[in-house]
Amino acid sequence: MDASAWPEKEEVEQMRQTVVRALAGLCLTVMVGAAGAATQPRGTVVIGEVTCFRIRVPDRGQTIQQRVDHIQDLAPKYLGGEHVTFTIRPVGDRRHIDLNGEFLVAVTPDDARATGHKSAETLAPVWRGALERAFLQSRARPAPPAVTQPAPQ
Repeated sequence: MDASAWPEKEEVEQMRQTVVRALAGLCLTVMVGAAGAATQPRGTVVIGEVTCFRIRVPDRGQTIQQRVDHIQDLAPKYLGGEHVTFTIRPVGDRRHIDLNGEFLVAVTPDDARATGHKSAETLAPVWRGALERAFLQSRARPAPPAVTQPAPQ
């Protein structure tokens, strides 16, 4: 290979600096993202970008994380849909929140105590309202460019 085909020392140094800067930026981005995720307390229910509420206690053999996972596994099925209905149904001293007729989460007397509410009956509407707001926000979709951009004159 011809010696003139090799990059000059200055070019090699510039490439090295570019690669170092890119890696540093990537590392910083990953760390900031991880720190953002770490700021959410354990048991936090997040739908889309909306923090809804926090589950603080296990329920009937389900850990806190399993309860959160069930919500976050079912939610995508309906996110962005036209018809989303949350209902509260009494089950003894508990309240079940259903999403389009499917069980989503149980609000228990222990959940109420952990959050300072008198009962599951008073906490359930709070959780339902937070879920409704999150789903409403998730419905926002950008309009197609032809609708938002005026036609050229």
